[in-house]
Amino acid sequence: MGAPRCGTTSLCRFFAKNPQICFSRPKEPHYFAQLRSLPSPDELQRDYIERYFGHRRGAHRAVGEGSVSYLYAPEAIERIRHFNPEARFIVMVRNPMSMLPSYHLKMRFLLQEDKEDFATAWRLQEARARGENLPAHCLDPRTLMYGEVARYGAHIERLFAIAGRERTHVIVFDDFVADQPATYRRALEFLGVEDDGRTVFKRRYESRIYRYRWLQELFFLPVARGTRIETGRRAARKDKQAGPKKRSWIKRLADWNTVSASPRPLTQEMRAAVADDLRADNALLSRLLDRDLGFWLAEAK
Repeated sequence: MGAPRCGTTSLCRFFAKNPQICFSRPKEPHYFAQLRSLPSPDELQRDYIERYFGHRRGAHRAVGEGSVSYLYAPEAIERIRHFNPEARFIVMVRNPMSMLPSYHLKMRFLLQEDKEDFATAWRLQEARARGENLPAHCLDPRTLMYGEVARYGAHIERLFAIAGRERTHVIVFDDFVADQPATYRRALEFLGVEDDGRTVFKRRYESRIYRYRWLQELFFLPVARGTRIETGRRAARKDKQAGPKKRSWIKRLADWNTVSASPRPLTQEMRAAVADDLRADNALLSRLLDRDLGFWLAEAK
């Protein structure tokens, strides 16, 4: 359930390949964050279980999904707990100095952010919270509140209060990078799933950007489905009526317009600004995890 750009996609891929885990298709349904009211059991079965877990089999001991929006939506956590009081939650956190530039680049790639410079986007947070200076394609201004996205301590404290500390597993990105096999096995143990003997752990941390924004707008035209964004490539795969040539053409052109990119490191001035904003929350996170994470912000003093 988050946070974004903290290794969640990689971990979800590992889970999805475990024969004892039925993982949602796609990874991020955002179902419980989009609800306006509690669905009936029949609606839950039809709109959630059958739609995203139709591939479930008897060998599956755990069922899960990876919607990062849930970390920021206490109502979603409460809805999950309503239907399954035994639900377990996994959170991943990463040094904000690395996460924020990566997240900003991701928002640009998805056309949710139109400011190439992170410092400008950071300064616009208050205005955007008032509904001003929003990008034309932005679906939810909350996704551009960079300080709130990185305020892990407050969100995890709230999660502990709703779900219980014993039903929450927090993974620090530093540990995930240092020893993925051990981190994966601890997560399986938390879920009550046996180790499947995985020995290959491919990273999925690459960042991307487009060659031409106008072309990106054609392929990544946002479709308002709650917090979800349909892309040209995904839409092409889901369009059962489109011929294979049309799907192949769309995918090839979309792939061509996508290039690898590295997030620009924060300037020393921005590092200091981010550190000042997040220092109290980082201290809270350290207390919650009983682990000193002050070094994340220490060098920005």
